[in-house]
Amino acid sequence: MLNRGGRGVVISFHSLEDRIVKNSFRRLVQGCTCPKGLPYCVCGNMPLLRVLTGKPLMAGEAEVEANPRARSARLRAAERL
Repeated sequence: MLNRGGRGVVISFHSLEDRIVKNSFRRLVQGCTCPKGLPYCVCGNMPLLRVLTGKPLMAGEAEVEANPRARSARLRAAERL
């Protein structure tokens, strides 16, 4: 649903939601799915995303003090290749 060069951002409020987002990003970033023993790629898979946030961004102390519900929020971002 993203155009090439578009950026997608996901905010999760629960650890299980964050795990789903992290695993989905990981799957879409992975290019070749061939076994390691093959001398060259035969699958032709290309990565679809580039992850912009290695670790999730979380609310700072000031934000949590102003809005206690922000404590559990995790933000992840990726860019479509």
